[in-house]
Amino acid sequence: MKCNYCSNEAVYHRKISNEFVCKIHFIKTVEKKIRKTVRKYSMFSPKDKVVVGLSGGKDSLVLLYNVLELQKRYAESPIVEAVLIDEGIKGYRKESIDIAKKICREWNTPLHIVQIKNIFGKSIDGIIPSLKELKVNACTVCGTVRRRLLNDKAFELGADCLAIGHNLDDQIETFLQNIVRNDLKQILLHPPNGNIKSDKKEIIERIKPLMSIPEAEITLYCYYKEIPIQVTPCPYVEGYYILRKKIQDFINILENQSPEIKYNLLTMNEKIIEQVSMNYLKKDLDQKSKKKGICRICHMSCGINREICYYCELKKELNLQK
Repeated sequence: MKCNYCSNEAVYHRKISNEFVCKIHFIKTVEKKIRKTVRKYSMFSPKDKVVVGLSGGKDSLVLLYNVLELQKRYAESPIVEAVLIDEGIKGYRKESIDIAKKICREWNTPLHIVQIKNIFGKSIDGIIPSLKELKVNACTVCGTVRRRLLNDKAFELGADCLAIGHNLDDQIETFLQNIVRNDLKQILLHPPNGNIKSDKKEIIERIKPLMSIPEAEITLYCYYKEIPIQVTPCPYVEGYYILRKKIQDFINILENQSPEIKYNLLTMNEKIIEQVSMNYLKKDLDQKSKKKGICRICHMSCGINREICYYCELKKELNLQK
């Protein structure tokens, strides 16, 4: 089968659009879709300071490459910098750190590595034994801590926005997970393109330029661009019941019958936010005017029914008060 855009042999069939593309046009169409997403949602401009959350995995490396390509078109663009959170997970994190260091050297990108152990006195490995009695899994703790540390480092670097590597699959899995949990507020507060802008300057706007790219295409993009991929899985994922994994399997089954399912869910996610958010969030903001919704420890935003945010609550319960 020939490529739809040239006379070369096709290497990929994009079922959603029934496109057959060669290697060159596969890469071009992925990059075009990323640029289109950035423009559509006004994620960043040439004058913005963009910090990229870099894990060393395929998504964040593809993200970093494309952000660099966009910003280097303009001489006045601030330097793009990358931040990696080292959880201290033995046998797992070293591989991705090595990849991130190598890539950032090749792409001339400053890399900042934030070690959880240096901040809290314990790595994730050191925290794990305390989790059973708290009935909290490793992914919850790791995700909460990583998000805060990424935000704090981006703020320290003077970022206008923090780019994270959430792809299409990540977004719709989160969307369905919140539906299953009957959590409308989380759906509204975390739209596909990033997070709702905060009045607090310490809370950096998060953006998701890969939100419309399926995970399978990101993997293939890495292969054709010769971007290294971490192969070692996190040792803590399989040991816990994770709703997301079951949702992921469910979506993949549906996709075999309906190739458009992931994009339909993304569109539905956006429509729900567009049609519901105005009234729902206005009511929530009216409540917040009476209850500040500010953590009394770190003074960052938290739920209106909480006195301290979940990040500070975890630090207290796990005795991470260094």
